[in-house]
Amino acid sequence: MSHHPGPGLDAALVADARDGDPRAVEELLSQSLPLIYNIVGRALEGHSDVDDVVQETLLRVVDRLDQLEQPESYRSWMVAITVRRIRDWIRAQQRSRENLRSLPQAEHLPDASDFASLTILRLNLTDQRREVAEATRWLDSDDRELLSLWWLEETGQLERSELADALGLSGRHAAMRVRRLKDQLAVGRGIVRALAAQPACP
Repeated sequence: MSHHPGPGLDAALVADARDGDPRAVEELLSQSLPLIYNIVGRALEGHSDVDDVVQETLLRVVDRLDQLEQPESYRSWMVAITVRRIRDWIRAQQRSRENLRSLPQAEHLPDASDFASLTILRLNLTDQRREVAEATRWLDSDDRELLSLWWLEETGQLERSELADALGLSGRHAAMRVRRLKDQLAVGRGIVRALAAQPACP
């Protein structure tokens, strides 16, 4: 088992930051920022609150650094904090949507799935990637969170063990969740293809 806290993150730097060295804290945060941005950006589908959630995550990391017992587990610990902030944001969104439903103008508000459309337009994705992006609309919030982590695992930015730790799952349970996610994405892509078929699919 490696005792290195991930690409570009040195355990000695993490230890110095934890012990209150301001330069080390600054360096650690700047090295952590791309990964946090990646996770939050994917989970929130480019929502305008991404910057706020990233900032809150960084503040939470700094606040709790002194509670980190093993500097080499920093990356998993940081990803777990990021996932919790995303969950808080999703819950707050659901609550505000429920409150807004009682207002007469609520039907004019953009739906969360519109963020998927915006992302697709902005990225001008290939057909296959666009199908996957559109298929995410049929995932619930837990699966979107898993998708954002799995995507990073697929591109080599996260280890499977870090994905499992962040979600508080065993390796086997994480593998089952990922398999189920892939199945759901396959079903979603089937729906996307059927909806886009010409002539229209009855």
